[in-house]
Amino acid sequence: MINLAVFGIYLIMLVIIGYITYLRAKSYSDYTIAGRSNNKWITAISAESSDMSGWLLLGLPGMAFATGFGSIWVLIGILAGTLFNWVVVANRLRTITEYYNAVTLIDYFEKRLDDKKGTISLLSGIIIILFMIINSSAEIIGSGKLLNAAFGFDYNVGIYIGLAIVLIYTFLGGFLAVSWSNLVQGTIMFIALILVPAVSLLHVGGMSNLIANLLNQDKNFFSLLSGSQGFWPVFGLIMGGIGIGIGYPGQPHILTNFMSIKDPREIKDSTLIAMIWVGLTTYGAAIIGMLGRSLYPSIEDPETTFLVLAKNLFPSYTLGLFAAAVMAAILSSVSAYLLVAAASFASNIYTRFVKVTDESSLIWVERLAVVAISVMALLMSISGGLVFKIALYAWGGLAACFGPLVIFSLYWSKLNKTGAVWSMIIGMVTIILWYNSGLSKWLYELVPAFALSIITLVTVSKLSGGPDKLTEEKFMNYLSKIGR
Repeated sequence: MINLAVFGIYLIMLVIIGYITYLRAKSYSDYTIAGRSNNKWITAISAESSDMSGWLLLGLPGMAFATGFGSIWVLIGILAGTLFNWVVVANRLRTITEYYNAVTLIDYFEKRLDDKKGTISLLSGIIIILFMIINSSAEIIGSGKLLNAAFGFDYNVGIYIGLAIVLIYTFLGGFLAVSWSNLVQGTIMFIALILVPAVSLLHVGGMSNLIANLLNQDKNFFSLLSGSQGFWPVFGLIMGGIGIGIGYPGQPHILTNFMSIKDPREIKDSTLIAMIWVGLTTYGAAIIGMLGRSLYPSIEDPETTFLVLAKNLFPSYTLGLFAAAVMAAILSSVSAYLLVAAASFASNIYTRFVKVTDESSLIWVERLAVVAISVMALLMSISGGLVFKIALYAWGGLAACFGPLVIFSLYWSKLNKTGAVWSMIIGMVTIILWYNSGLSKWLYELVPAFALSIITLVTVSKLSGGPDKLTEEKFMNYLSKIGR
């Protein structure tokens, strides 16, 4: 009972955050990007906690449990991709979106490429909504697994509870609620991912005993190649892991955090905070998977390894705290997914067909879109599935469609809307076909999709004559303002 009470207090706290930020959100900019008012700590931790999702405490330990040291390639990809995003994308995206007076990523694409017909808006909106629904369903599945493993709740009850809480505070406070709750939840996740592996390592008897136990189970456990042999299996393993990293510039729920920071000069500090957070939490999550394999090799579902260690190695009254850590990972991401998808619908699709005369009406359209998208994600999650697999597919879809477009829109003056549209189409089609053909078991679908998207973007932009003079001049004026 005490564990449920602790867990309940955590959920109530999120609702309170939602209500407080509801009172503060006075404009559409407040609701969508926190009025560009976030400080360096909120920006850094909110960006990374919304990035990592339930995958950090469920999927990554499960992967390390199953594949061993070969999971290092995924960690390398995450760290490299995160650093690239902060160093190459963050500052420029923050300043250029303010320059173009854009409050959503799609709004920025439309204004940057002078898309008066709204082709980019409509296509981008559909892509974001589709893959954010898939992303959200993965996290809702995680909440069902969490509440079943921690408290014995029926899986379906778990997914309803998880969705209800995130829906309440996202509906009320928008991005203000998301960013402030992510600061709290990211801190909870950080503490849990330091504490659980440290205590578990003591139970194993130290690192040398851990290594010996795992080698006794599988002589290839610490192989960088996870026992893979032959060129293509090895190539697929390495590129699949590192390939995750190339997806970072294409994740709207992460990029929105860059747009929300108050002072772009604080991005350097945010970068340091973010890299420390990511480095320690991903390392902790991978070690948890290995410790779980050593202590409890017969775990039925490796994605529950974190909870199994928490239940068996810590006092019973602490389970509520660790369950809150997992739920924090889940809710921090699903709230961001829902808000980005809803903003895409309200700002870039709905307003194309219905005239909105005031910001208050637009906020309510976005709130209702949050509800509708939540219901669609819930329906997808009822059948269950692997959190890691579903999240990876959605990650790839967003990355292939938007990653090249984000990078080139920030740095290449010759990009035009025709190249952007075809780049998104080719990226999305490649992801879907590669995944459904079964080729993803050899190579993560994002790798070929990202490459083809870049080739298409550059080739079509050049063949179609590049941007018009005014569009290019406006971008060049931005570059001169920032001294580039």
